[in-house]
This record gives sequence, C-alpha cells and structure tokens, in this order.
Amino acid sequence: MSTEHSATLSAPAVSDRRPALEQRLDPQIRKLAVGVWTAELIGDELANISYGGRPVLRAIKAVVRDHEWRTFAPSVRDVEELKDDDGTSLRIHVDYAAPGSAAPGTTAPGTVPAYEGMLTLRITPATVEVSFSGRAKTAFRRNRIGLVVLHPTSEAGRDVNVVSPDGTVTSGAFPTDIRPDLVFKDISSLEWADAGTAFDLGFSGDVFETEDQRNWSDGSFKTYSTPSALPIPVDVAAEDTVNQSVSIEALSIETPDNPLSESHEPAAFTVGEPSGTVPPLAISVDTVETAAGGFGNAGGGPQLSGLDAVLVELFEPRELWPGKLAAATREADRHGAALDVRVVSESAEGVAEVLSTALGGSLSRVVRLSLFHPGTQCTDPAAFGALKASLDDAGFNGQLLAGTRSHFTELNRWIAGSSNGSPVPQDADALTFSLAPQVHSTEVPHIVETVPVQRLAAANALKLGDGRPVHVGPVTLKPRFHAPDQEAEGDELQDHSFTAAWALASLAALTVDGVASVTYFEAGPPRGITAADGTLNPAGELLQRLAASKADPVLAATPVPSQRPAGKSPLTVYPVQSAAGLQLFVGNLSPREATAHLALPHGAASGAAEVTVIGAASGARAQAAPAEASSPENGVLAVTLGPWATAVVTFRD
Repeated sequence: MSTEHSATLSAPAVSDRRPALEQRLDPQIRKLAVGVWTAELIGDELANISYGGRPVLRAIKAVVRDHEWRTFAPSVRDVEELKDDDGTSLRIHVDYAAPGSAAPGTTAPGTVPAYEGMLTLRITPATVEVSFSGRAKTAFRRNRIGLVVLHPTSEAGRDVNVVSPDGTVTSGAFPTDIRPDLVFKDISSLEWADAGTAFDLGFSGDVFETEDQRNWSDGSFKTYSTPSALPIPVDVAAEDTVNQSVSIEALSIETPDNPLSESHEPAAFTVGEPSGTVPPLAISVDTVETAAGGFGNAGGGPQLSGLDAVLVELFEPRELWPGKLAAATREADRHGAALDVRVVSESAEGVAEVLSTALGGSLSRVVRLSLFHPGTQCTDPAAFGALKASLDDAGFNGQLLAGTRSHFTELNRWIAGSSNGSPVPQDADALTFSLAPQVHSTEVPHIVETVPVQRLAAANALKLGDGRPVHVGPVTLKPRFHAPDQEAEGDELQDHSFTAAWALASLAALTVDGVASVTYFEAGPPRGITAADGTLNPAGELLQRLAASKADPVLAATPVPSQRPAGKSPLTVYPVQSAAGLQLFVGNLSPREATAHLALPHGAASGAAEVTVIGAASGARAQAAPAEASSPENGVLAVTLGPWATAVVTFRD
C-alpha cells in the first residue's frame, strides 16, 4: 500500500522575482526523476523527457490559440506536489492571458485571465502521464485548445506504428526532409522501439495528428489535437471545458543504465581548412509614413561597409511606392548598398514602370526583385511571366526571384501543392523564403533550437528550386506577419546580447553552398540593428563586422569528441580568414559562462589574440588566452564567454 505526501507551493513560492527578461533568458527549472525517467518542469511545460539517458520527447504542454493563431500567455498560479511509493505527481494551476493583455509568461497586474487550466503530471518507473482540464473564463474564438507533444528532430527517420481510434494500425516514419503535409493523422496512439525499449504514446480526449514543425524552423515535430480537417475558428463560450490526457509507457527488455551526468569540460574545436564563404548580408527597412507626410525607416546608425543590399517591401496602393523607395534608397546610400525590392500585388501590370519612374528612370540600383500575390504570399507564375517581359523591356539586369515572402512552410506547400509540376518559373534566377523562430514558442530554449533547422530548410529549398540559389530573409525574431491585419511586433530580446549570439549561430547554419544572401532584421528599432539612441545594438555590431567580411573564406570548426552529450554545446565558432588576418567569431547561446578550446591552424599564434566583445557597452564579457598546458607555439586558445556573449578574436597578419 502506497503512502502519500503532498505540499502546495502558493503563487509567492513559485513566482520569480527577477525582471521578466531575466526570467525569460534563464527560466527556473525543476528537475524530476523517477526510476530511469527524467524530465524538467519549466513553467507550465514538461520538457526534455528522457528514459535511461535517451531523449524520448522534447516537451508536453497545453496551449490556447485564438482565431488568428495567437497564443494565450500562460502563468503558473500554484503547484501542488505529491509523492508516494509509486512515483511523483504535480498539479499545476495555470492562468492564460489573452493576446495583447500581458507580457509572455506573465499575467499583467489587474488582468483577468481569459482561460484557466489544471495540469496534472504523473511519473512512475514505467510511465509519464500529463492530463489537462481547461475552462474558459470569457467568450472568445479559438483555433486550438489542448495538449501538444513535441518530438525531437533526432526522431527523423524513426519508424512508427500509428494506431487510430478504431484500432487500425498503419506503419509510418518521421520524415528526414521537411514534409509539407501531415506526417501522421487520426491518432489514438503512436508506437515505436529504440535500443531495446518499446514506447507507447497514447492520447485521449480528442483525435490527434502530427505535423512537421521544422516548416517554421521549430526544432521539433508536433502531435496536437483539433484535426486540421475540422472547420476553424470555433466560438468558445464562458465555462466551456476541455479534458485531455497524454501518456508515454516504456517497456524494456533490460533495465537501461541510469542517465549520465552532463560533462562540464570546455568544448573543443579544431579550426581547419576553408569550408565556405561569408554570404552577402542585407538588412530590411520598414518604411512608415511620418507625421510630416514623408517616409522614414528609423535607421540612421553607423555605416555597415560591405552590406550587400537594403530590402524593402512594397504594398498597394502604388502611389506610396515612390516615398517608400526614396526612404529605402537613403538607407542603401548610407551603406553603399544596392536595393532588394519585394512587391506584394495581384498584378504585374505597370510594376516595372512605377519602379523605374520612382528610381529616376533606371532600375540599375535594384539587384534583386520579386513579386508575391497578397493572398498566397507566394509567386504567381502568370504574373511572374508578365513581370519578366516588362523588366526585359525596361533594361533590368538584376535577379528575378520566386518563392515566398513568408516562412519556408509556404514555399514547401506551394511547390508540393502544384498539380502541373513545379510552379517555379523557368526564368526564375533564385528562390527566397523568410525565417522567424517564434511562430509557436517564445521560450528562449525553443528559439535556440531553431538554428540547426535553418540549415535543413536552406538545403531543402535548394532541392525544391532544382539547385537555384536561395536568398534567405528577412530573418526576424518575431514573424513580420501572422494573420491578416496583424502588425509586426518587436521583441524585448532585440537589443540584448542574446540576439547577436543567435544571429551568429544562424549565419553559421546558413553558410552553405547555394545560399546567395541572408537578410537580418531591420535598419531601426524596435525590430532592427540600432537602439533607440541610434547606436548599433549587439546584433548591429556583429553584422557590421560580418558585412565587412563579405565573400571572405570561412574555415571549418570541427567539434572534438568528448564526454559532453552530442549537440549540447551552446557555443558557435565561425572562423573567417580576412585580409586583415584570422577572425574567430565565437558566440555563447547559454545563460551560463562557457569556454571553448580552439586548436588553431598552423601559423596562428594564440598569444597574439586581440579580443573585441560584441555588446560590451551593455555588459557582455569575454576573454581569450592560451589554454592551460598549452603555449603560443602549439596554437590552442581558450576563449571564455559570459552568458549570451559574442566576441571576435583577431590574429593580425
């Protein structure tokens, strides 16, 4: 007979008194372990669920999404913990604030939550179970309410049996390439095996299905309720309820080893031969009408020498285009850059003429041009052909791009959904798509996990375009648009050193053959590379250094095998061989100090290192010195970075 002990942690006990941004960057984590199951409770999310040290699920959490796919912000009210002889249980009371009424992860003072839920987590030596009971406190319209399960991207290629509610079993697999349609559907359970352990993931309370969230650069596959075939949105009345549960059961032939503790030894890299070049970099401008009636882009910061282009999007009505182009041209002139013009219009008729007139009778400043339909956000092949003909008559010598101004999702679905072969026009010089890491999750660990998926998305885009070059961007922290009439949002992370470290990791992921340019952020605040006072923020400082290195060789930085679990190093090493000497761009995507030991190429003396800290004015810190038991002659350098810090270590020729 089991005995039970319970303890309730009230709101003051579970609340975090640190500033909201600090909480977001370094959330409180409660580690859970029963038998060989381990997991982490982070806010309302049960994360990093492992069995015998092997990752099984990335996360289980409850979400509330309104009719425009905006997520209600969760806030934990209290946690009750119960322990008995069989395992551990947690009951978590969560309030959900409607979009716009509270900061992410908080309920604003005086705000009445629009939804509330009770999450019950139960872990025993054999199973992990999560139940959710939700209740609407006000009326609203929803697209989805309920539990979602995130599967790690390491599951790509994994064979799975899908059991439907009627008992039918279908064989399938998690895809390796990013899949545009549903991965699995009509799910009551998923079954698979790994290293002698059989897993059974069961669902109740609704019918579930699985999609490939890598389409939006998420580091996961997602199994969720409310099948996509059902009509949405749906009216939710006050007091309406939802009840769902998810359970994962493990059955092993032999008891797995206990989880290994993570090594804290420094990450080690060998800097070797050239493996690519620094892609051309661009920034975008959000040309907004000023009180004086003109258009400004709120830039005005220092020059970015070597910047490839300034990207501007033009929407109807066309009488606004001359002012917007003039503002974009002023920004481009400051940097000595060209123009990348993205037109959003149903028709190509007159586009070339309006652009040419607005630019003084010549399109020579435009290095790239594209046309997207406002309904699909993708290229209309017929309109593309008409635009190509008119541009030829106007003497346009730049590249004509096809694809989407939205996420890779739309590019993937646009090409897969064509019934008459590829919709990519034969005359298209290149493809394009954009990236934003917060379509589904605003938590920093999830933002970090988008980085390797960006490389996969670029590689898939090269396949979809039959080898055509790919121009990636704009890359922004938050989506530039999510639904009709939604304006782009800024992010409190924009001016933080985190964004420089994330942008460096992103560029390293996108430095592959075929990626012809990458556009990051905007010229001015709140989504740009300059702060409110006109100075470069850390991301701007980084892009200034990288833009000046356009087309310079990038050397391979190969991780040295160690006891550290694969893929767990938070460090990015991006070595650039420039005319001035070797530059080691190093970034730390972690709330903890981290050290990298770098074995340098022959002839690079570690004793001659010159360290420039990106974002030093805002508190970022870094240092470099010969590694212990090393010397300047053998070229092993230890670079230590503070939390979320980025540095450039230069060896002058």
